[in-house]
Amino acid sequence: MHINQLSLSHVRNLEKVSLGFSPTLNIFYGPNAAGKSSVLEALYYLGNGRSFRTAKHNKIINDNYSDFIIFSNLVSSGVDHKLGMSRNRSGEISIKLDSEPVKRLSTLAKLFPVQLLSPEQYDLLVKGPGARRKQLDWGVFHVEHSVLGLWQKVQKILKHRNELLKKRVQYSEVTAWDKQLVTLSLQVTQLREAYCDKIRPIFKELSRAFLSDIDVDIELYPGWTDKGNNGLAAIYESQFNKDRQLGFTQSSIHKADLKFYIDEKKRAGDYLSRGQQKLLITVFKLAQLQIMQQYGKQTPLFLLDDIGAELDTNHQELLLQILSEQPQEQQIFITCVHLEPLTPLIKRYNEAKVFHVEHGVVKAIDEL
Repeated sequence: MHINQLSLSHVRNLEKVSLGFSPTLNIFYGPNAAGKSSVLEALYYLGNGRSFRTAKHNKIINDNYSDFIIFSNLVSSGVDHKLGMSRNRSGEISIKLDSEPVKRLSTLAKLFPVQLLSPEQYDLLVKGPGARRKQLDWGVFHVEHSVLGLWQKVQKILKHRNELLKKRVQYSEVTAWDKQLVTLSLQVTQLREAYCDKIRPIFKELSRAFLSDIDVDIELYPGWTDKGNNGLAAIYESQFNKDRQLGFTQSSIHKADLKFYIDEKKRAGDYLSRGQQKLLITVFKLAQLQIMQQYGKQTPLFLLDDIGAELDTNHQELLLQILSEQPQEQQIFITCVHLEPLTPLIKRYNEAKVFHVEHGVVKAIDEL
């Protein structure tokens, strides 16, 4: 998948911008607060229906306007598409794909997969399990779309079960729901474990290039202590009184975690330096890209926000070298303050495009 053109109106300090992209490498450079990250934010919004920088949509709308508009021409699975969206200050969002309304955000995710590496992402190891679970499920979804339907069924059952728990019902009134919950939870866990089995060897191999003296590994915690079928059913029965007291279900896939370890069983977030944590997350994101190329429906965009602030020059070069060697063409979008460290890398991409951004104005640079 790649995007050919992007038009933005009223996105933060970008009032009117129209851009044509390279199918390989695209770099936006300029001073801080110039509007570079806003371009990546718009691309991310197209694929997710939300921002990676804020949960408040009004912050994305330019102060002088009542809405923002994002429009794109893209190629997905070999087919040309026109994808656009707008959102106003009341929160109303309109999404159209080839002039037809889009009602489900999962439609965007399938059509327009986006992998992001930004300053906000580097806290993944020290955040709560929800952030890691979300990153895991992003990867699982793009390899096996059916996981979404299973997960939605689990959410409905959990909601109903929790409502019954709050009513302080007897155990016999939740057993039918528990049977369904066990079956669905194990199905989702099976898909998650299969994904971990696929990504583990790639993750370990890539880590040797970035963290040569550290042995890394990942492990899925499914959301309960016993992975067996009878074990989960027994857990629901044994935890029922406590669940009823709390008013919610303690164990299921909504409590899963993707655990990162180094040197066998040391928790990576506890032992790695801040710089090493950044490298580990970079490696995991790269591994996810490779898994999508091998098993997924298509290759996602790769957004690298403020790369110079997060990775030194050597690791920037290593990262882009690995990306350039992928078996399938990878479209990359990078923001940075200083272009010079990336100049040798630009020359490796025949079709690379460079844009200078300042005061909300984006200009293509024809010659470096």
